[in-house]
Order: sequence, then C-alpha cells, then structure tokens
Amino acid sequence: MGSVEKIIIDTDCGVDDAMAMILALSSKRAQVIAITCVFGNTPLDNVCNNVKRVLVVCDKKEIPIYRGSSCALVPKIIRKDTAYHGGDGLGTVAHEFSTGDLPESEVPAPMALIQLTKEQPGQITLIAIGPLTNLALAHRMDPQFTKRLKSLVVMGGNYKGLGNVTETAEFNFHSDPESADIVLGEALCPVKLVPWETCLEFNLSFNSYDILAEVPTIKGRFYSKITGAAIKKFKSVGRTFCTDCDLTAVAATLYPECVRTSIVTPVIVECEGTYTRALTILLNHVKSTKDHGRCDVQIVTELDSDYLQNLRYQMLQNEPIDL
Repeated sequence: MGSVEKIIIDTDCGVDDAMAMILALSSKRAQVIAITCVFGNTPLDNVCNNVKRVLVVCDKKEIPIYRGSSCALVPKIIRKDTAYHGGDGLGTVAHEFSTGDLPESEVPAPMALIQLTKEQPGQITLIAIGPLTNLALAHRMDPQFTKRLKSLVVMGGNYKGLGNVTETAEFNFHSDPESADIVLGEALCPVKLVPWETCLEFNLSFNSYDILAEVPTIKGRFYSKITGAAIKKFKSVGRTFCTDCDLTAVAATLYPECVRTSIVTPVIVECEGTYTRALTILLNHVKSTKDHGRCDVQIVTELDSDYLQNLRYQMLQNEPIDL
C-alpha cells in the first residue's frame, strides 16, 4: 500500500464528482482534510449541498466544507447538457439524500486554500475536479500558494483538440479558461492533468457499470440512484459506455500505478477564439521548455482499465479500499 496523502478536493459536485469523492473517502491512501466548492456542473448552492450528501453517505461528516466562487473570473454564458448531472447536479435525485445539516465554514474557499497550505506546507495534494476559479483566486491573492502544495492534480482540458462542450473545449476549462490558463501556466508545484480524451478512451462500459449498480451497500445504492437517469438516456440512444472523469483524476492521484503512460509539456489555455476558446495547447513541439516561462504539466494519456474497475467496485463496499 502507498503512503497516506493529505488531500483537498476542489469540486463542482455533480455525478462524477460524487464518484470521485467516494473513491477518495473510501481509500486508506487518502486523508481528506477539506472540500472546497466551486460553480460548474450545477449552481454553487447545489454544489455545497451535494458535497454534504456525499459526506453523509460516506459517514465522513467531520470534514470541513468551504464555499468558493459562484462564477468564472470572466463570466460567460456556458452551454450545459443536463442529461448527465440533472438540474440538481445529482441526476435529479439529490432531494432523496440528506445533507445532514452539515455546516459550511465562514472562510471563503480561496482563503481556506491559502490558510491550509500555510499550516501544512509541502504536505497537501490538491485535486481539482471542477473549474479552476478558486485556485486562480488563491494564486492571485498569494503567489506562493501553489509552492506550498505537495502537488496539484487537475481533471480538465484536452491534448488532442477534442471537446465535450464545444468542438474543441472540455467543460471544466470552458467554464473558466482564464483561471485554467493562470493555474497551469504559473503553478509552482508538480502538476498532473487528466484530460478529457484520456477519460473518453478509458471509459466505463455499461457491462461494468451494471455490476457496480448492483452493489448492495449504502454507497452502492447512492451510486446507482445518481447515475440512473443518465445511464438510461445513454442506453436509449445506443451508447455502450459512460465516462467518470473526476474519479479517474482521483485514481491517478492515489493509485499512480494505474497510470501507464503520460507526456510532459508546458501548456497554454486559449482564452479567445471564435471556435477554440478553452482549447488546451501543448508547447513542447514549438520550442524548448525553458523558452516558455510556463510550468511543466504531466498529462496522463493511458490508464489501466482493469485497475480502475477494481477501484470502482471496492470503493462501494463497506470496508475501506486496501490496495
């Protein structure tokens, strides 16, 4: 078993965010010390309440929750497909699960990120699975913020130019490309990126999903309920798989042995462009790394599908994952 990682999860808690949180909260390799919330899959109020629901389901009610940004640095109209997350962020069934009346800290999420890294410098891995607005705000308030992180793992962007919200843009980066460009260009810690195309290629087949949906535990029933509407719709249009991108990012953090290949390069996130806003652009093929003045990013390109499925199954059991 690997060493225990102190984790902060920054999330726009929709369906796959909930899966990602369950994985982290169920792993013996993780000590989740805080959850920070940001707009994205659903409005911020829903995000905060959905985080509470996941913490109740996982019996981790003591973990502090910090409310973050409700919009992007430069707000734009975002095109959203509610087929997956539903209007409430949890597949239209959020109301069926208790928030436990869990409290939220009065400290704003960007300030919490700064404070927690000052209290535990070099010890915290931050996993960002929503728009990067909270991180960009923390970085602008305190340029040494990322230097105090052990590492940063981001789910977002793309490396082949394939999008899922526009032709060329992945949702998290499209929600706030300015923040993504700031964070990925200026971070002062090791950065790992799990991009859209990798999640698409190493997806969850419906045959594998059906096994997960039958796990007879509290977490298993929650998983089945929040994913049910989307899976039904996807099957009705002939799809044979779904993606759980945010879970993949947590897996790549806590279980690096599931990462088979990656590339390292500085990147730029396009913040303009009629057709290319939020496109992630790789720079290594243009100049040497030193010429860019931007940090290196490790981009995960290939995963172990069987290992991922084992993690998904184990995280829904009553006992913690012991790998």
